[in-house]
Amino acid sequence: QELASWTDKTSVEAMNSPLKLPLAGYRYYSNGTLYNVGSNGFYWSSTVSSTNARNLNFNSSNANMNNNNRANGNSVRCIKD
Repeated sequence: QELASWTDKTSVEAMNSPLKLPLAGYRYYSNGTLYNVGSNGFYWSSTVSSTNARNLNFNSSNANMNNNNRANGNSVRCIKD
């Protein structure tokens, strides 16, 4: 839902959004290393499929939804309905 409301599918729109989604990167499950901090945002959705879940991934040039291993440490932003 949030991605669909953006006019520009980039990190610029992520910061223009009322949610203010920062470029927090993610923590890789197998070694705990942080990746893409300051360049990409990775945020979990509530859609789960076995060991994967849907996530919002964005950077300075695009934004999209992907499947990602649930063991990875992506950010979470709770939104009240």
